[in-house]
Amino acid sequence: MNARNELPGDGYVRLHQIIGQREVTEEQAAANRKTGRGPKMARPAIIPLFPISRAGWYAGIKKGIYPKPVKLSERIAAWPVQVIRDLLDRHAALAK
Repeated sequence: MNARNELPGDGYVRLHQIIGQREVTEEQAAANRKTGRGPKMARPAIIPLFPISRAGWYAGIKKGIYPKPVKLSERIAAWPVQVIRDLLDRHAALAK
């Protein structure tokens, strides 16, 4: 994944790769480590494939709009790349 948000050829993608994420500078991360809130590491911005909030994405899963994740471990959920590609194709077809 990069700032342009290109999907990998195969495998899985995490939620931040689907709905995007804000940039966190090193200064912001240092301040977050002191306060105990927010991202503790600097990270680049990722442009969303679906410009929706985390809560909106999970509400869409509950309504059957978006696919359910695959649990990779107790705390890690991800989506197969092909499932997200198919979803993007369906949304592109609806937009036409």
